[in-house]
Amino acid sequence: MQYIRAFLLTDIDSKNSGRMVIKKDSILCFVFCAILIIAFDSVHSNESLPTAEHALKYPRVDKSLLLDIDKAGSTYVSAGERGHILWSNDGSTWTQAEVPTRSTLTAVTMVDEDHGWAVGHDAVILNTNDGGRTWQRQYYAPEEETPLLDVWFENISRGIAVGAYGMYLLTEDGGKTWEISKMRINRSSEMESTADASDELIDFYDLHLNAIAESADRILYIVAEAGKIYSSSDKGMTWNELPSPYVGSFFGVLPLENGALLVFGLRGNIYRTENDGKTWEKIDSNTHNIITNGIQLADGIILLTGLGGTLLVSHDQGHVFKLIAKKNRSGIASLIETDDGRIIVTGDNGINSFEPQNLELKND
Repeated sequence: MQYIRAFLLTDIDSKNSGRMVIKKDSILCFVFCAILIIAFDSVHSNESLPTAEHALKYPRVDKSLLLDIDKAGSTYVSAGERGHILWSNDGSTWTQAEVPTRSTLTAVTMVDEDHGWAVGHDAVILNTNDGGRTWQRQYYAPEEETPLLDVWFENISRGIAVGAYGMYLLTEDGGKTWEISKMRINRSSEMESTADASDELIDFYDLHLNAIAESADRILYIVAEAGKIYSSSDKGMTWNELPSPYVGSFFGVLPLENGALLVFGLRGNIYRTENDGKTWEKIDSNTHNIITNGIQLADGIILLTGLGGTLLVSHDQGHVFKLIAKKNRSGIASLIETDDGRIIVTGDNGINSFEPQNLELKND
């Protein structure tokens, strides 16, 4: 059985009495497209994969659209459009990797200096065992046209990949096999009793799972459409749905060093909790641009990034953010701090590196 579903970002606006509003904002050109969905097997192994087309080599690939970056030890890896993956040993000089896909890659994670995974469109999952220099394709379902949007690994064996329409993949063997699963979600009796029309609407389709992150105390978080926020204390075996302050889409989640949690997404919305979602503080972002990613630096400063060149900085654990005006309004997809304190950002203009003083991070 086949059916077409418009892959548009949906947002339920409380000002519109719970009516669904279709948003047409672009999120770095990888989230919104029309897709065809067909049922497929629940377990996918490397042996069943068709022959791969390798990403083409480009002379200025470091200036192409790059959607994520990660590091482990001295290894830096960034991934983006057309299957482009770049690796570096110093965060300054980048080399294009050998990659067996031309699908846009949306997320990358490095478990250690050698082992890492990348995910993206066509439900592709890749892994590396040599610090990002070469990659192998572990999972691929182009007939689904369903992107994976983020990936997390506990170690070199156990990982979770999440994406559109509730796609949730598990591996216990380093990606030799990936199993399609359903999130086992627990809802408190209080949340059941306060369910409203928007919850009934959500039941008609599987939500896009947009991001997964782990806190310092080993709690996993997933944020999704319709303001859904989930936490897991057992490495993703089961999930608890947290009370949410907002029914619009969240695109990022950032656990802070002090145990607080930030979630952010559409219309510049940022919310902060210190008690696992029992109460939320709405944070003024001074922007209506989509916020997509964030990090906390070694000195405690928090940076959030997004479309339109959005760069937000907080010096007080996320209670107050200052919007830094950038002349270049190109979207920023992700960022990372190097061991020597530089900030590397990726996005529409590829990879760029900045000294903190050049990003106006001083506390005025």
